[in-house]
Amino acid sequence: MPEQNPKGKGPTARIPSPPQTAPTQAASAPAAQPSASKDPNQGQPSRNSRRSRSRSRNNNRSGRNDAPSPGRSKAEVLPPVTAPPSKGRNKRPLAEPRIGVGCVVMRGDEVLIVRERGRWSLPKGGLEVGELIQDGARRETYEETGLIVELRELAFMVEFQAETWGHHLQFFYACREVGGTLGPRDPDRDVQEAKFVPVRHLREYLRFRPRLVALESWLRDKRPKHFVFDLDKEPAMLKKRTRVETGVGRAGRRSSNSKLTPQDPDLERLTFEAGEDELP
Repeated sequence: MPEQNPKGKGPTARIPSPPQTAPTQAASAPAAQPSASKDPNQGQPSRNSRRSRSRSRNNNRSGRNDAPSPGRSKAEVLPPVTAPPSKGRNKRPLAEPRIGVGCVVMRGDEVLIVRERGRWSLPKGGLEVGELIQDGARRETYEETGLIVELRELAFMVEFQAETWGHHLQFFYACREVGGTLGPRDPDRDVQEAKFVPVRHLREYLRFRPRLVALESWLRDKRPKHFVFDLDKEPAMLKKRTRVETGVGRAGRRSSNSKLTPQDPDLERLTFEAGEDELP
């Protein structure tokens, strides 16, 4: 029957209430924990996985270099970021030493030397642009001595620097003559003479200390070495000495009573002096 209106205005229709249904599983069940791996049903990475990868990319961009986890791809590991130089530090220019090349040519116990601009030295000169070191050594030897040589091995390297001369690096090769005629063929006409002198008389001719010390060391040991000299702090030239008498070596000299005095201090003292303005 229709329900009576309490205010007496007439009957009203009953409105049926909606049927009660059981609560769904999604509403009643607790929220599922998000997985760090991809959802097998949808084939898309989960929310936490996307957040983890986003944090990893941000860390790499900010300069962090954490060790990669076992599951991280190698492509995600970035090299460390080099810190920029400070404003107060300027990069120094690259060194540019002057390259010199030459040869040591022997005839028995004699060594080949040349007189260039009034000074005696080994056959040597500057390396030309685009020229290999060994080719330059053969060329310089032929121009200054007229001899065609065959290079055997590196004898020694001499490196020296001075405020007046700059930085020099010179390579000398042990050679043997295979042709030519002894006589200067220098196109610049700087070399006046070339000749062989006995090894025991080298100090009567060569005065440039770096080259003389290196040559004497190689003649004694026959092993290649690299010699370095700072000529602003150590002497560069051998003092001029008179010819040593026959039978008297560097280790002694003939005294007033005509007897050899071994290890005479006057013979070895003040052997070297400061360098001159022109490089020998």
